[in-house]
Amino acid sequence: MTETTPQLNYVFDDFADMFVELGAFGTPSELHGLLTGQLAAGVRADAEAWLAMVVAHLDVQELEDDDDKAELVTLYDLVLEQLTAADFGFQLLLPEDDAELTGRTESLGAWCSGFLSGFGLGFDRSKQTLSSEITDSMEDLANIAQVSFDADDEELEGDSAETSYIELVEYVRLAAMMVFAEFNLPSHSAQKKVPQQVH
Repeated sequence: MTETTPQLNYVFDDFADMFVELGAFGTPSELHGLLTGQLAAGVRADAEAWLAMVVAHLDVQELEDDDDKAELVTLYDLVLEQLTAADFGFQLLLPEDDAELTGRTESLGAWCSGFLSGFGLGFDRSKQTLSSEITDSMEDLANIAQVSFDADDEELEGDSAETSYIELVEYVRLAAMMVFAEFNLPSHSAQKKVPQQVH
């Protein structure tokens, strides 16, 4: 296990630009959540399988650009390294702090939706069970996935709205790490291959 968390060497906008160029379905936050959910469920994939999953999830024909492929493989490796680092420094892939709050909130919801989908694809109900704590966290993530801030609501403007958003991000971050820790103990080291994408 690494002692320190690798720092993010990418930003949301880089992936957003890539998605636009690809004509991709979905958002960078949703894909990051999907990946995190699968890793949390114990799924591991090689580069080829991961890129195939990206193509299926984004509903694109193929990834032709080698730089795009390299960036996506780096994303996979970095997320796994962050989740296994000893300092609990895992971070969500969300828009920068100077982006509109409504957009950041929507991205957080998309992240939660992706996480739940990814975990659901990788979770083996015949061999694994969810503790009450994990179940509660999953329900919370499902609720956060539906959260939205109305830009016209004066009560949600300013510091209070920003504080609420920051608190939600931190809760989601800690919940994801808790789920990962639950299903990736040494006793669970028989890692599963990436499942087939379901449309």
